[in-house]
Amino acid sequence: MNAAEWAEAQRRKTALDALIAQLADREAEKEHDLSAACDDCALDRDQVPEPETGLARRPTLRHRPASRRRSRGR
Repeated sequence: MNAAEWAEAQRRKTALDALIAQLADREAEKEHDLSAACDDCALDRDQVPEPETGLARRPTLRHRPASRRRSRGR
């Protein structure tokens, strides 16, 4: 490898390193934005009041087995 090829390889390596650093910065920014969005969502969720326990539960309907229905003289 001569001096010109070495210089070109170094220039390309520097350019590649700059692109990798730029990509890492963008990924870090996206992770930060995503984390902030999750925090905002959790904060919003925590601010919603809990429903009252008496009103939140619906009574469960009892299901009669089919054999009982048939045995009533149908």
